[in-house]
Amino acid sequence: MKKVFLMALAILFVVTTFNTISSKALAQGAIVSAGGPVHRGMGGASTAAPISALGALYWNPATISGLEHSELEVGVDVLSTDHRVTSSFGGSSGETVADPGTFPVPNFAWVHRLEDSRFTLGLGVNAVAGFKTNLQADPTNPVLAPQPFGLGRVSSEATFLQISPVLSMAVSERISFAAGPIITSAQVGIEPFVFDSANADGTYSSGRSTKYQWGGGVQAGVYFIPSEDWRLGASIKSPAWMDTFEYFGQDENGLPRKMTAEIDLPMIVSLGAGYAGRENWLFAADARFIDYKNADGFGDDAVYDATGALGGLDWSSVFSLALGAQRQLNERVFLRAGYNYNTNPIKDSETFFNMASPLIYEHMLSVGGSYNFNEKLAVSAAYSHYIENSRSGPFVLPGIGAVPGSSVTTEMSADFLSFGIVMQQ
Repeated sequence: MKKVFLMALAILFVVTTFNTISSKALAQGAIVSAGGPVHRGMGGASTAAPISALGALYWNPATISGLEHSELEVGVDVLSTDHRVTSSFGGSSGETVADPGTFPVPNFAWVHRLEDSRFTLGLGVNAVAGFKTNLQADPTNPVLAPQPFGLGRVSSEATFLQISPVLSMAVSERISFAAGPIITSAQVGIEPFVFDSANADGTYSSGRSTKYQWGGGVQAGVYFIPSEDWRLGASIKSPAWMDTFEYFGQDENGLPRKMTAEIDLPMIVSLGAGYAGRENWLFAADARFIDYKNADGFGDDAVYDATGALGGLDWSSVFSLALGAQRQLNERVFLRAGYNYNTNPIKDSETFFNMASPLIYEHMLSVGGSYNFNEKLAVSAAYSHYIENSRSGPFVLPGIGAVPGSSVTTEMSADFLSFGIVMQQ
């Protein structure tokens, strides 16, 4: 067992290092809807249904007290997106397809039940939020025509990684409480960078973050077992208050300039229920509120100031419902299915401002399963499909506002493949 945990520490180092470099994710707006293949197979429902370390730590830290064993879970999601933008103005129209590629999103969770104690320790390392797209400048597509007549190349790459140590206490056999800090590291790159003033010739510089920015917050949860069949849970994650993001850019003469942006992750409140009253079945449901409207950057009004700087993305807060079911076929095989719905954070009128952050998903379908090699080792896999959605609105330009006769439409769908290993103590 010592060798297993030494190997796990090595895996943790590799995963966290790789995660810091490469994780970009999409789901409930910018927030990833699930952590790990077990949780993903349940559609992201885990606030009151702890069946894996990653799922337990992701939405409700108090549920780690409900896990039967200490365990280490390492998972990786492979994400592929399909993003296209169509626009028209003045009798001209065109379509451009993005090419962001396929990329991995690793996750890690460790839970340790202290012997003869009410306390359980947990540590989660997760890519919790982000977005990525890459639309080349396209003279046949009016909105992507070269600046200053269009936006030119539109590219974005955002990563938010959270490290979450947790302490959970079982007050009794029926109720547990947990709390812990959340440490967040993030990098956000946007082109063109519209969140600072325009250059003298009306163009915008590209914006590449000068370094990873750090921030923090807190989380807390409660897990209650009212009867043998039912489980209830609730949790809250504070906003992730981030340092000011700093960017190096260029003015109209190619000279250096420094730009800034304020971007925080939103507060999240989750409520959940789990039911295990049917033999070999588990059902789970989560209701979630994600407060984008009051998060810096995401919720600030999408209006230009006198310098041409955009105030924010004007996202609405999101309500989400996650449903999941698990069926145990025998001692080794578990099958899962899930569904997730969330309201759309982006209104049609804000389509133009969100071409670099087109996170317009509303429906997600998931399936998955696990195979237990023995009592100590299991492998899991899951697949999620985000059903294609679209938003359409006018061009909105500084000093002009909505341009009559103009239109821009963004469409996006995505697919997740998740794999993971669980090692129990």
